[in-house]
Amino acid sequence: MKKEITWKGEKDRLLQVRWPCPCGCDVRDGRPGVGYLTGSDGEGNGFTVWIESEEVYQRLERLLALE
Repeated sequence: MKKEITWKGEKDRLLQVRWPCPCGCDVRDGRPGVGYLTGSDGEGNGFTVWIESEEVYQRLERLLALE
């Protein structure tokens, strides 16, 4: 995984893995992918990382469930 998007906006977004939006807005220039990892701090400094592997997505989901 590599850094895909950094942004300034929503504050205190919990670190989470998400499926792409069903409307199609989460398609990354046609690259294959299963979802993304995202989060932000109290000042709204956040990031989003596109996940291309189902295995990686599932591992992250399990790890974050342990918090």
